[in-house]
Amino acid sequence: MLMEVILALMIFAVIATAYTKAMSSVWRNSTFVKDELVIAQILDSELTKTLYYPELQAGSTERYIPERDMNVETQIVELEMENEEGRLLSQMWEVIVIGRYLQDGLTQERVVRGWRYLPLYRP
Repeated sequence: MLMEVILALMIFAVIATAYTKAMSSVWRNSTFVKDELVIAQILDSELTKTLYYPELQAGSTERYIPERDMNVETQIVELEMENEEGRLLSQMWEVIVIGRYLQDGLTQERVVRGWRYLPLYRP
């Protein structure tokens, strides 16, 4: 009888340990995915905001977001592109948003890009 109780406790201990490790892994992964989603939303918001400025000027700006301990650099570059007929497309812009932050003690960098052709957005 005592042997059966000890065997049952051993099986329970093994199952409880496995369950605890599995839940810890799920928690760690969900936290990582949530952090990545927040970073993607910040970068996408910055890109969208910059793309819809009435006028764009070449240059670079940097902003610090204290809630995420993150630096966001926005670069605006004028592109020299030609259309299918070989005409130069003036006022074609590329907006590059670079997010730099620490994750697990390592510096990480995420980049999003967008293009804007100003004549398409004029009334």
